[in-house]
Amino acid sequence: FSSRRRHTRFKCDWSSDVCSSDLEYSLGNPPDNLTKLYAAAAGDPPFDVMQVDNYNEQTMIGKGVIDKVDQKLLPTGDLFKEAIYTGDYGPAFTLVPVVITWLPDELKKLNIPEPTSFDDLLNPALKGKIAYPGMAVGFSPLIIAGLANAWFGDKAKVEDAMTKLKANNPRIYAATPEVTTWLTNKEVVMAVTHTATVQAMKNQGFNLGLVYPKAGTYKSMVYWNSVQIIKGTKNADMALKWLQINLGCEAQRLFALRNGVLPTCKSVSAEFASDPKYSTISITVDQMSAMFQVDPAYINANRDAWIASWNRIMSN
Repeated sequence: FSSRRRHTRFKCDWSSDVCSSDLEYSLGNPPDNLTKLYAAAAGDPPFDVMQVDNYNEQTMIGKGVIDKVDQKLLPTGDLFKEAIYTGDYGPAFTLVPVVITWLPDELKKLNIPEPTSFDDLLNPALKGKIAYPGMAVGFSPLIIAGLANAWFGDKAKVEDAMTKLKANNPRIYAATPEVTTWLTNKEVVMAVTHTATVQAMKNQGFNLGLVYPKAGTYKSMVYWNSVQIIKGTKNADMALKWLQINLGCEAQRLFALRNGVLPTCKSVSAEFASDPKYSTISITVDQMSAMFQVDPAYINANRDAWIASWNRIMSN
């Protein structure tokens, strides 16, 4: 989900819990979907619910284009507390922790130990062999703020973090398909990405290591995806049903098994701990609480300035 989001347009009636017709499920880049939403005539939104990350959600709340939802109507009892972060709007149905992944055989050739921390990205033997997300990738502002906090004790010191990161000449990717290609071709031996990218490759038979790396006193970093009801939808009952399905633990289990994303249901994450195939993405309540997070309003307020700094520092 780093570069693409889904929106849903219902074209069906619900008979109990069964959809009697089709639903339109469309892929699109977040800016494109938001442009369509903002340009729509009042009372006639182009879709009924929208899957968004917490940064875009913050913007949408500010513009008044999503509806509040009665939390008592949602299955929230088994969710990580971090999933219910706004209180009034749709809770998160996936959490997106940042990971470091690597090619074990290639690290052995370089005589480099498996990474445990973001500090390991600075190993001189990895110069030019690391993949790192550019600022167009959804979670990149979170990561650079986390590195600024870990390396300089202040999440605002992003320019210092960029300069330090650049010293090891990382390869910058603009979308996750690039990093998967680079790992497949062994153009890089280590990458900063998220759980879904790695688990999807592992499900296809790739031998990859994965760790939630230390970031100073924190255990990695995390942001989230939610499903929101669009204000003005004529299918509010069906939109609510879609939220309920997405937040249900069984749906989250299937989604995680298929796509490698981390479910917000604590019980599902706990199940994965005993599954050799998925144990590396399982996370406990304490581990989740120990992850670095940033207020979406802070990210949105600084994003443009950080992009300008990134373009200036990383291009020199």
